[in-house]
Amino acid sequence: MRKMKEIVGLPVLNVKTGDRFGWVKDIVFNDKSNNIIGIILEKDSFLGHDTGGIKRNSIFAVGKDALTVNEIFDLEEIIGCCWSQKIGNTVFSDKGDIKGTVGDIFTDDLVNIVVGYEITDGLFSDIFNGRGAILEKNIIAEGKDVIVIEGGS
Repeated sequence: MRKMKEIVGLPVLNVKTGDRFGWVKDIVFNDKSNNIIGIILEKDSFLGHDTGGIKRNSIFAVGKDALTVNEIFDLEEIIGCCWSQKIGNTVFSDKGDIKGTVGDIFTDDLVNIVVGYEITDGLFSDIFNGRGAILEKNIIAEGKDVIVIEGGS
């Protein structure tokens, strides 16, 4: 598993030419099917920052230190749920108890599918108890800023 936080900020490189296109600004996924749709790329330009999307199938690999593409692509609008929109969402149990907030999102090693969420319950709790995790199969409902999990754990 990988955390999306580790991918955001990586440089985006052309594996054939070595050119740097920009860096990963955000990761977009379908919150119903959990498939990664693509990334939001931020490019440096003379007049400021320019953004656009790269679809997942245009990405060659997501490494530890860079994301690579092997072809020229057109930046396009990528529609879905963004990593940045889920961070900080409140997690409730099906009994109505707050379990914490979303601290990060886990993907599979190939960065194709969302597999779960990292849950934080505040700095001191994280230090003494560690952060929790919930898998997608334990999620009952996902709203715009709320996640409900089964079993209260």
